[in-house]
Amino acid sequence: MTGTGVPGSSEPPGPVLSIVLAILNERPSLPELFARIERAGLPPWEAIVVDDGSTDGSREYVLDRARSDRRVRVILHDGRQTTLRAQCLAIESARGRLVAVMDSDLQHPPELLATMVRELDAGARLVIASRYVPGGTPGHRPALRRVISRGAEVTSRILLAPARTVRDPVSGFFAFRRSIFVPLDRGERGYKLLLFLLVMARGTEVREVPFRFEPRTVGRSKVTSGLAFVRVFVTELLLARRLASQLARRPARPPAPLGA
Repeated sequence: MTGTGVPGSSEPPGPVLSIVLAILNERPSLPELFARIERAGLPPWEAIVVDDGSTDGSREYVLDRARSDRRVRVILHDGRQTTLRAQCLAIESARGRLVAVMDSDLQHPPELLATMVRELDAGARLVIASRYVPGGTPGHRPALRRVISRGAEVTSRILLAPARTVRDPVSGFFAFRRSIFVPLDRGERGYKLLLFLLVMARGTEVREVPFRFEPRTVGRSKVTSGLAFVRVFVTELLLARRLASQLARRPARPPAPLGA
């Protein structure tokens, strides 16, 4: 796979893959994360890092990295926003025809990105790293986190039809063709962009690949817990349902050519 550089130009080829990383106080994991992305055997890539007001040196690290590596771009945000908003900001500026969204705390293995890219180039429009297909595992989770996660999965299937077609509708690790993305209202909040992407894909060529959810070794989860999470999550499910209704009134776009 090749990039999109202009023939005869000294500029490096443009990225094929845009990797979206929303960070908040992830400094200990960042060097290993970028090292593993480098070794993952990917097509030309860029990393778009959205920093949500880190105070542990993460912001300084990614800014320094961006100065020495033109593949790294940084979006700074000084106030807390939900993961959904941060990820959408990055996607809206993505230059790759393929986009991958993953956590930066090493719970999502970068080595799986190459498999996800191959699935997209084989015809998939959306590829989900799933904890629940054969070969995947959610790993060890505290009891409360496990109950909240499974409750979110069940609720998503009840309220959102596209979520019933996959095993892991609330995964935070996925990749998709940039052409399917529909910009969301900037006021929308939430944590599960995949719910909206399942709607955007319109049920066509969605595939799941297994992955092992790694235990967190540094930092803490950025997802609000307890009743606050439930309130935001149900709200974003209703927003995803509204988006589904809006898209149902539009003619479906044919899949873009694989090289587009």
